[in-house]
Amino acid sequence: MARKKKISKRVKIYNVVLISVLALLIISLVTVLCVVLFKNKQFYKIESRSKQIEKNKKADKKDYKTIGWVRVQGTNIDYPLYGISETSEEYPVQESLLWDLSYDGTYHNVMQLYGHNVTNLGPKPARHGDDFIRLEEMMSFVYHDFAKENKYFQVTIDGKDYLYKIFGVNFMEIDTLDSYSKEEYSEKEKKQYIDDIKNESIYDYDVEVSTKDDIASIVTCTRFFGNKSVDFLITGRLVREDEKVTNYSVLRNKNYEKVMDAMEGEEVEYEDEEE
Repeated sequence: MARKKKISKRVKIYNVVLISVLALLIISLVTVLCVVLFKNKQFYKIESRSKQIEKNKKADKKDYKTIGWVRVQGTNIDYPLYGISETSEEYPVQESLLWDLSYDGTYHNVMQLYGHNVTNLGPKPARHGDDFIRLEEMMSFVYHDFAKENKYFQVTIDGKDYLYKIFGVNFMEIDTLDSYSKEEYSEKEKKQYIDDIKNESIYDYDVEVSTKDDIASIVTCTRFFGNKSVDFLITGRLVREDEKVTNYSVLRNKNYEKVMDAMEGEEVEYEDEEE
């Protein structure tokens, strides 16, 4: 009888150990599966805006024409893109839109898209607002948790949808930005633009960028630092052929210190870094 009890006890211990090992294996397999699925998750899904473009063209005016569409992940920015005539004395500031710097219909190998921010200018910008009908919600990118969750924007032009992977969020002096507003870039100039965006971004993005990539920046005005000489922009490179649209890391860097100081009410004199 005593022997049977010992055997029964050993069997119970064996069963407990076996169940524990199996449980650990199942947990490990589920963890690996979750990591794989998360890594390969479609982080942004393109939704074509070609039909909206054609519909919007019916409301075009003489001095500005609908040439495309822009969507920014995580925001209400889902607006037509206009080409503005050089001689135009008006622009549709009161409407929900962006416009292309190249009003003549040509596209830069570094494309800059400009739009208004009228009601979200301060050092503690709101993320959402009922009156945000322009680029106000773009200021949400000053918050690290937002930037970590939203990393793509989409541009639809000529019936094609282009997806850009964000690699820089910047405050940049308007004079510096204007110096980059040109129709053609040499490879050296394009590299300098990419380097400036990456070096002065308030975040470090785990994104490889080269001069062979198509680059686009979305630009708006801000008074984040209390003056009118600085613009705010997000910049991305075109998602490469066969590249998966997945999540990637975004880390705050030393440039973010100025953002935190401004948010805490300190007076910050913003200047581009000296070369």
